Amino acid sequence: MRVRLWAGILAISLCAAAETGASVNDVISLVRAAIQHGQEDSQLAKALHRIKLAESLDQHTIEELESEGAGPKAIAELQRLRRVSATLPTAATAIQPQAAPPPDERKRIVEMARESALNYTRSLPDFICTEVVRRYDDTRSRLLDTLTLKLSYFDQKEKYQLLAINGRATVLPYESVGGAITQGEFGSLLAEVFDRRSATEFQWDHWTTLRKRLAQVYSFRVPAARSNYRIVVGGRGRRDETVAGQHGFVYVDGDTIQTVRIVAEADSIPRDFPVLSAATVLDYGFAEIGGRQFLLPLHADARMRTAQMQTRNDVEFHSYKKFASEATITYTEKQ
Repeated sequence: MRVRLWAGILAISLCAAAETGASVNDVISLVRAAIQHGQEDSQLAKALHRIKLAESLDQHTIEELESEGAGPKAIAELQRLRRVSATLPTAATAIQPQAAPPPDERKRIVEMARESALNYTRSLPDFICTEVVRRYDDTRSRLLDTLTLKLSYFDQKEKYQLLAINGRATVLPYESVGGAITQGEFGSLLAEVFDRRSATEFQWDHWTTLRKRLAQVYSFRVPAARSNYRIVVGGRGRRDETVAGQHGFVYVDGDTIQTVRIVAEADSIPRDFPVLSAATVLDYGFAEIGGRQFLLPLHADARMRTAQMQTRNDVEFHSYKKFASEATITYTEKQ
């Protein structure tokens, strides 16, 4: 019965979207129906991938749907819809924002979040963890490969060791696999956004509930002239590199005043550069290392678009362990 009801809702929604373009309220209803009827995250994501919007989807609506139970794959598709609908008319959605805190309080929160961010890398212990990167051709929603890495954090520096490609052990260097790779999740992006030398502009945006915790959301913009955000394209002896500006949102936990999510998009990319757009969503959460809780990267979604294709890297971090001579991660080749 659930499958039939969901199929009916999906058919109606996709039909409307194909004829006139879906409204944001149509998307909200579709996601809520999927959550209510226990549909799989991947099934909802495929449905969202087929929708064409007639209105702009805003970040606040996505976060509210996430807090109601939308899964990571559906959220990734909603983020894609937000980007492609950015120039469309503003929607009058059923989800209304709460009032902003007073200006002095907003300024105090930003400064506290800045202090926490700039001290972040010094606060982390030495550790190792497992990083799993699923790389997609986002044009066709096709999985290209899965990389398994050992990430070591020692003396405030990251080291990446590729362990396996598609489940088979390898000794290849991480940088040799080609395609899109990401690094620097452990503090680089935080430092770039909050460093005073970046001349970042912060503006209040909205309240949200993120992983069942209240958070304040601020928009930010780092001008290209003050940015250290580098996009590198390399292969077969050629290496193209540029410095881009960034804009997006930072999410500050209401209790700890620590940044728990960054949504960042590159801007001011030179027109003749191979990469046309780049965006990252980086989520932090608490994980245990050596019997203590630390705020650490848990998941990242990185997207890049060139004239030929669109790529998406879905990155997970887990199995954090205290760095020691006996702390190792091994990988056995699958037969």
